[in-house]
Amino acid sequence: MRLNMEQKKAITLNQRLMVTALIKRGNRYLLIKRSALHKVQRGKWQFPEGGVEFGERPLAALKRELKEETNLHIKKAELLGLNSYVVRMLHTEIFHIIRIIYLVSACGKLKLSSEHSEAGWFTKKQIAKMPLMWINFNSIQRMIP
Repeated sequence: MRLNMEQKKAITLNQRLMVTALIKRGNRYLLIKRSALHKVQRGKWQFPEGGVEFGERPLAALKRELKEETNLHIKKAELLGLNSYVVRMLHTEIFHIIRIIYLVSACGKLKLSSEHSEAGWFTKKQIAKMPLMWINFNSIQRMIP
């Protein structure tokens, strides 16, 4: 996405490294629904994910985010792939997102944070028909094994 000088002055440019967990049990995947606390895409479904903090290793970030959002613990994590895209949010910010996607097997008792209102286990076919968070799902859906 190319911007002229006027656009660059009016918009904040950000780069963000993200980790996403495709948690699989049998032939189903865990999705969580964004609560009303979110400014963007509230009420949409997503895979558990989050940002990698400065100096943090991606797998450590994945473990932290999974614990924070779902109370689950990683038993095994396999790198599925990467994606990169640029998206405009809230009319004043543009984000370049670089996402690391893992296939995860997890254990523990599912308990959502206040950032999410519901959770469910869905098949790949069901996921394709759900109201998903637009920011990342087209490319992630193609990676679902």
